[in-house]
Amino acid sequence: MMILKRLSLTVALSSLIAGCAMPPTSPLTVRDSQSTTAYQEADIDSLLAQARQSMPIRSAELRVQAAQLLIAQGDTERATQILNDIDTSILPPGLQFAVIRLQTRQALDNNDAEQALGYLAYMPSLSTLPEDDVLLSERLFAEAYNLSGQSLEEAKILIESTDYIQDPAELQRLHDRIWQALQSSTDENLYIALQQPNNSYVLQGWLELAQAARTIADVTTQTNNIENWLNLWEAHPAAHLMPENLTAPQDIALINVARIGVLLPTSGSLASAGKAIQDGITTAHYASQERGMAPELFFMDSAQYVTADEIILAAQQRNLELVIGPLDKNMVKSLVEYGPLPIPFLALNYIDESAANLYQFGLSAEDEARDAATQAINAGKRFALILTPDTDWGKRADQAFADTFESLGGTVVARTSFTADALNQDIAQVLKTDESKQRAKSLRRATGLNFEFEERRRQDADVILLSARPQDARLIKPILAFYFAGDLPVYATSQIYSGAPNARADIDLNGVMFGDIPWVLSAPSDNRRALDAIRDNTDTRFGRLYALGIDAYNLYPYLQQLKATQGTRLKGETGQLALTEDNKINRHLQWAIFENGLPKTIELTTEQTFQYRNEYRTEENTEERTQFRDERSTQYSAE
Repeated sequence: MMILKRLSLTVALSSLIAGCAMPPTSPLTVRDSQSTTAYQEADIDSLLAQARQSMPIRSAELRVQAAQLLIAQGDTERATQILNDIDTSILPPGLQFAVIRLQTRQALDNNDAEQALGYLAYMPSLSTLPEDDVLLSERLFAEAYNLSGQSLEEAKILIESTDYIQDPAELQRLHDRIWQALQSSTDENLYIALQQPNNSYVLQGWLELAQAARTIADVTTQTNNIENWLNLWEAHPAAHLMPENLTAPQDIALINVARIGVLLPTSGSLASAGKAIQDGITTAHYASQERGMAPELFFMDSAQYVTADEIILAAQQRNLELVIGPLDKNMVKSLVEYGPLPIPFLALNYIDESAANLYQFGLSAEDEARDAATQAINAGKRFALILTPDTDWGKRADQAFADTFESLGGTVVARTSFTADALNQDIAQVLKTDESKQRAKSLRRATGLNFEFEERRRQDADVILLSARPQDARLIKPILAFYFAGDLPVYATSQIYSGAPNARADIDLNGVMFGDIPWVLSAPSDNRRALDAIRDNTDTRFGRLYALGIDAYNLYPYLQQLKATQGTRLKGETGQLALTEDNKINRHLQWAIFENGLPKTIELTTEQTFQYRNEYRTEENTEERTQFRDERSTQYSAE
């Protein structure tokens, strides 16, 4: 194998930004800074005139020189036209690379990823290029993939680039970029890449590291996954130089406080909700006391406070170290407007804005819609119809469905907001069966023939994303079947299920998949059983509020760990909980499908997708995995 000279990433990127075209055969005349634009134009015109009179290779060299001058002047449109007129297929690799590099650079500067990748498709074989050009080529590919949202392809190119980097600081930065790209890759793409038989030792190790950090049930599991990876891949470059933002959760201190304020409404219009959440908090608190030390709780009626200043003052007077609450959106907004908060607040509602030391956690319709859209994408669905009620929460779910589905590569082909008294009409319209009937009528009028007609629905959708109350959903599913859409899989939010099994009422929902909280779908936890013993409404809407309170109390110690280790999740009563970059808790739900009118839990697609992560650790194939690792490690060391 040819040993390539190492090249600093800084030098590579600097060269790339500068344009760094191959030196022309005939050097350009160097002019001082006082040269006029007219004189430069004469140079460009002269170069182009010579190009028209020259043989193809020499002509291409001259056109490249002219394009470089135009780029320096800022006339990128004309430069692109000149470069596009060059037939690169007849050029030697070095000159071919010079043209394609300039074309690609212009496309990237114009944020046109599709055009950039189109140019790069004609890149000469890297084996024909010097190592400097090889690295520059890979950087262009990585930038184009990043711009187009192809994170996994970006990571693969960056991983190849590590062959050329020797400086530890530059290699650390490159490892951090690789990790960022891998973390942005979809579950489905990562799983497919993991199973490719021809992966190199280095690539396979990176992929399994991404998998180990992503596919976790809780903080402890992730720590174990990463430790297992380090044991399995001790010779891997990433084991010697870990990405800086991949920190084992156990290395981050838990939030340990002695005095917690519980700021919830116990009077006013939100009192019943506030008291249910408070019951959940105290239940988790008592369980914590039984296990050992627990902080002191101070209950505060949020209805008694108007401004953030009043809340902060009350917290300071009680020497509170953390506050759970408030619940009211306006009060959360006032905390954001206050600015950086002196102590952490775990608010139990969401607003668009954020602030330092403010964490936001709640049971939002948007969370559930995002999870359903992700679930559909992970199942291979790409073209969605969205059905949501014409209500405030329905509109928010509709937007979350669409934003998430499209951000993950799907296409929303149609969406509608339905009303209970016009379900039949609204669904017929979104499925376009009414258009099918109208076409038949038009043909009959035009031809005068009374031919047989088979009504059809639109054929451009492969999934339905649904938010609906049980009473509406029980009508929607049969209407879908009536309009020939009974074969389309339906992914729904938790609103579709009342929370209590009712086979007779829900029989028409058979086949619908929906996400809901573990409190509803899983076997009762100790906290659930404790509340069941003293409350008779744990399977109503109040049950979800109890679950929110329990999770809020159990969540606060791990906030720093979740923040430091992106992708880490904590098992909770309301789902698997992760923290976004703007300090908002994201919930990943449990999934079920209606069978015989009853919800039956199913494996999450993401968990099915990542079943592979545990397979290589099982007893049956440990020998095979060890052989793969050792063979690739030996090959890597030899290289």
